[in-house]
Amino acid sequence: MTSLTPSLLAPRQRRRQHVVVVSPVYPPEPTMFAPAIAAAAAQEGHEVTVVTGYPNRPGGKLYPQYRQRFAYSEVIDDITVHRVPLVVNHTRNPIQRIANFLTFSISALSVSPKISNADVVYVYATPATAAIPAQIWKKLYGIPYVLHVQDLWPESVTDSGMLGRGVVNKAAGGLLNVWLKRLYGNAAGLIAISAGMRQLLIDRGMAPDRCFTVHNWAAEDEIVVKPDTRFAPGGLNLLYAGNLGPMQDLETVIAAARRLDAREGLALNIAGEGILEDQLRTAAEGAGNIRFLGNLSLQQVAQQYLAADFQLVTLKDTPIFRTTIPSKLQSSLAAGVPVITTVGGDVANLIRDHHAGIVAEPENPASLAAAFTTAYEMTPEERAQMGANARKLYEEKMSHRAATDDIVTILHHNMKHHSQRALVEEPS
Repeated sequence: MTSLTPSLLAPRQRRRQHVVVVSPVYPPEPTMFAPAIAAAAAQEGHEVTVVTGYPNRPGGKLYPQYRQRFAYSEVIDDITVHRVPLVVNHTRNPIQRIANFLTFSISALSVSPKISNADVVYVYATPATAAIPAQIWKKLYGIPYVLHVQDLWPESVTDSGMLGRGVVNKAAGGLLNVWLKRLYGNAAGLIAISAGMRQLLIDRGMAPDRCFTVHNWAAEDEIVVKPDTRFAPGGLNLLYAGNLGPMQDLETVIAAARRLDAREGLALNIAGEGILEDQLRTAAEGAGNIRFLGNLSLQQVAQQYLAADFQLVTLKDTPIFRTTIPSKLQSSLAAGVPVITTVGGDVANLIRDHHAGIVAEPENPASLAAAFTTAYEMTPEERAQMGANARKLYEEKMSHRAATDDIVTILHHNMKHHSQRALVEEPS
């Protein structure tokens, strides 16, 4: 279970409170975190209200059963959900992306009268602009807010290439830093998804007692744990399941696999889709050990885990990724499948410390090919032990129950009747 400060470990009072959950995505869209926190708070006996947009992901199109309008509410799993209009977009076009972010934040203010009596606001802060209404509600009503920081800004914007690499990108980074200092500084609590991200927040001036580490969890209902007996002798079955995008460093993965094309029984299976798919297929042409599986359902991915000896967790060598834990890591660990990773920092430390896989250098085909060779030469017993270590790591540090318990504890600690913290002064 995640470690919290001693002051948060006292028994929680059971007085019914009003918890507001703000998230741009919510069921029926495929998303885990906001609905899990809403359900956990409701199970504690609190009144829970959700503020979200109209469902449009993952396809970037409004779901046919919905029509965008203000003042629309529905009840999902006994929780009131207020939906607000937004520009529907899920492309890399910077203007459309910014419009999507900001229209949700502005529209969310339309529900202000309905949440004015709230005791705490939880924000699933990806993007960070989702927290704008919480900032305003704090000024209007004195409601404390807790941010669940999934992507550290401004780097998630400035390093993505969305705004280019020139003057516009630099100016945007400067403006975002000014705003983020106020956003993070006035938060009652900041939940980071890794120890490295928490330390970065502290290094940027945030109070340590407001910063917590709670690892994300996997879609546990879809996980099938790999038995020890499924680690067969001979060969090596590698799996990559995820986005085929520019930041995943799959060019290096393909180059490493091609170096070992002559190894009997070594196979690389790539599942997923993304904007680099055609380019990656071209890079793999002629290789006898690389297969593209297309976009798979969670159930189909679970079956691929049963066949895999190792899952690949790879990213480009960008400083911000050293504090990132990709969701595929939790899925692989939960399934008892060890990983081969090129992600430095927190991911590499977790894998090394818990002997749950092999670490290679990012953007280095020779290093990754060496990791593949090490895995290829391991016995079934050695692979099975790594798989058991992976499952243990997940159960101890990343399970759904442990994470939601910790987050609800943080929310409770920061409700109105508990919160007596100094704020960052607003500029005059």
